[in-house]
Amino acid sequence: MSNNKPSDPTLVFIKISRILSYFVYAYAVIASVFLSIGFVLLLFSANSTTPFVKFIYNGAAEFLQPFRGMFPPHQVTETGYFSASALFAIMMYLILAVALKSLISYITLKMVRHEQELQKA
Repeated sequence: MSNNKPSDPTLVFIKISRILSYFVYAYAVIASVFLSIGFVLLLFSANSTTPFVKFIYNGAAEFLQPFRGMFPPHQVTETGYFSASALFAIMMYLILAVALKSLISYITLKMVRHEQELQKA
């Protein structure tokens, strides 16, 4: 069999779908990480003037934007806050990540099966 055979459009579509799914999956995982760390830092009233905390808060603010204002934050200590919106956003991003992981597994299975069919042909 020759390695110079023309590319199959279905296989190309499957591979592109898989790559796009990986990007969205990575986005959901990164969002979950930033929001989780930000949630804990806000809960324990981390010093927001330190560079790391600023970095986390800025990143988390971008991922939290679609969920901002859903639930009011509750003060738990003198300077610490419980953000139900952030907790809800973390859950939504994790559900998205799990769903995308399943989609990636399904697409990978389809890709392997299609490659096997092409090998037989």
